[in-house]
Amino acid sequence: MAASDSTDSISGACRFDYVSSDFIDDFCARAASEFDSEDFASFAKAITSFFQKFHLTDVILFRKVGKFDSKFCDVCKFLFNESDIEFNGISPIRYYRGVEIETENEKTLFSLIRKERQNADFLTVRSSDEKIIRAAADSPEVDSVIPIFNDSQKQSVGKINHIVAKIAQNKKTAFGFDLLLFLQTRGYRRSKLFSGSMEMIPILMRYNVPILLFSGAQSVYDFRGTYELEAFGRLLGISQEQTKAAVGFDLAGILQRRKDLKSGKIIMDGVEIVGDFDEIDEEFSETD
Repeated sequence: MAASDSTDSISGACRFDYVSSDFIDDFCARAASEFDSEDFASFAKAITSFFQKFHLTDVILFRKVGKFDSKFCDVCKFLFNESDIEFNGISPIRYYRGVEIETENEKTLFSLIRKERQNADFLTVRSSDEKIIRAAADSPEVDSVIPIFNDSQKQSVGKINHIVAKIAQNKKTAFGFDLLLFLQTRGYRRSKLFSGSMEMIPILMRYNVPILLFSGAQSVYDFRGTYELEAFGRLLGISQEQTKAAVGFDLAGILQRRKDLKSGKIIMDGVEIVGDFDEIDEEFSETD
């Protein structure tokens, strides 16, 4: 059973992050001298302990489409499948399968969305192309869009307008901001990334589009805790209350909605089954 299926609902005080499967590879490589290579449980407990030090309750481990399985891919599988891992009596962390798509071709985008959606708890599209961003925001199968800066094409950060924001609002598509991308840039490129992102924030807020803040960590040294992410959000112009939602409840709501869609609880926008399925079946049986 996947970690995302281990609870009836994603609620309570939650703190999320979105990190690359490369992070797991890096962590395990550094800890390889301490554990047997086949002792997946020890690796998993060490990783869970690391995240708990930053007070996380939920972690999305994403892989980029086209990336081959690594030496430590079995550790990721163990984290997904053994959702009841506990460490020092602390409540276990819930892990979710994430998939990240990055392409500049619309046909390829839709093909990859169809292929990857069924295997992902959370699906993200990363792009600097405004057409791709709009197409992703308009897809009911995409959970979030990460706008980026494409230096090779001399483009500014992928911008949005009021039309795209309205589409994202209607489709319940979030926009994510990846702290690692900002940490990896310097000089003019970083200033363009900040200015472009800060131009988008007010438009997204006007249409109540969920804003998500990620560390996007690919290694142990890339990782940042939720307090740093909240400070990052304030720097982008997001209010304190909204930054807390951006690392917690907004992402929890997206994951819960996707879970309800998969289970059939949400039939379509505006139509949702309220109550227990078994109870509903019993009621229909009695009327028959």
